[in-house]
Amino acid sequence: MDASNSALHSAFVGAFGEYLKGILEERGLPALPDTTVAAAGQWLDENLAQLLELPYPQQRRSPLELVQEALSGPTEALAKMGVKAPLRDPVSVAALPGDTYGLAPASSAVLGEAAFESHLAWGIAKARALAPLVSSAGRGVAVVSGDLMDLSRFEDAANSAGMKVQVWGKSEGSTRAVVAFVDITHPEADEAIRTLASDQIRVIAYGPHVDEDDMARAATLGASTVLPRSRLFRTIGEHLPRLT
Repeated sequence: MDASNSALHSAFVGAFGEYLKGILEERGLPALPDTTVAAAGQWLDENLAQLLELPYPQQRRSPLELVQEALSGPTEALAKMGVKAPLRDPVSVAALPGDTYGLAPASSAVLGEAAFESHLAWGIAKARALAPLVSSAGRGVAVVSGDLMDLSRFEDAANSAGMKVQVWGKSEGSTRAVVAFVDITHPEADEAIRTLASDQIRVIAYGPHVDEDDMARAATLGASTVLPRSRLFRTIGEHLPRLT
């Protein structure tokens, strides 16, 4: 493990225990036994080390995803204690369906400045390492969404594939998008799908599974794939160009 990856590992593992205790208090949930917190931290320690020892092309997950998975043990412990799960908004449920008590962080920023900065450095280093392996036809991923959690997950997936996210109406740059993800609930979704598809960019539209009419309209406007939100966020990487 090189120095930058070692710094990321130390920052994430070092912040995890206090983050877990803090989020339990913030959510009004009971404190967990120290053994439960320690076991979750140990799981993160071991699995994050294994991930960061791999060459970048073989790192199929992001460090933040491992933090989110490490919280499955505490979540199970709360359930066994009979703690009532709080109400969660549909977007959060779709993005992280197993996060019953809302413990999982949406961004590494909540783990502290050191964790956030080392996570950014990891993403940049991985993107640079994978860039030569990505088709020269383009490396951009266009995203049409106003949801910060959506953007965070697209950025993680894009970084893992050596690609760059371009947010509709905000990002500037010369990198051409080869695939676009469009939230059909976004006010400019129709225009975005029509424009992107006409530019020969593969469009994946997504939204709540109950919005069947909007999904059908997205297909008629040019989306090549239309998926429920929950299904998309389980398979983001499958819609990005494969490394060659």
